[in-house]
Amino acid sequence: MSESEEKHPKPSALEGSDCVPFFKDDKKQIIFEFFYLVVTLALACVAVFLVHVKLEWFGVGYESKFSLYALLGGFLGGWVYDAKWFYRVTARGKSDQYDFSWQSHKFYWRIMTPFLASLVAFSAYMLIGAGVFPIKINGWDSARVSISICFVLGYFSDLVLSRLAKWAERILPKVSDE
Repeated sequence: MSESEEKHPKPSALEGSDCVPFFKDDKKQIIFEFFYLVVTLALACVAVFLVHVKLEWFGVGYESKFSLYALLGGFLGGWVYDAKWFYRVTARGKSDQYDFSWQSHKFYWRIMTPFLASLVAFSAYMLIGAGVFPIKINGWDSARVSISICFVLGYFSDLVLSRLAKWAERILPKVSDE
């Protein structure tokens, strides 16, 4: 071990405040994340309205409408999951009934959840629509059906990913170590 390493050992992992250096304390981060959730919900609602009412402004034909709704449904499902998690960890109050402190290092996970959920839900919905899975959805290309199903897929996107991983393990050939 060099003299420099002895004086300044390398940390084995980043700590919470090291991962998210933008906030001086947990309270500021919680306030930011609250407003992030409010703004993203407002933007998602505006997007749903624009897609529903003013789709032609964007040059999108009706046949593509269900795809946009699928993305938005997945986003909203992920948003609800994220908001529920945020509420659960901030609503404990001073009694701290679960004996957990605010986990600032999960900032990026909380910020990305609605977007990742949207992509997972959309991809799973397209796989279902393509007939890859033995699931039959009546009105698959309907805007109402796509936003509803993708909301559920987005909310449970972690579960969807685990099921997709199991499915991929079954259909993809194993590579030998030889």
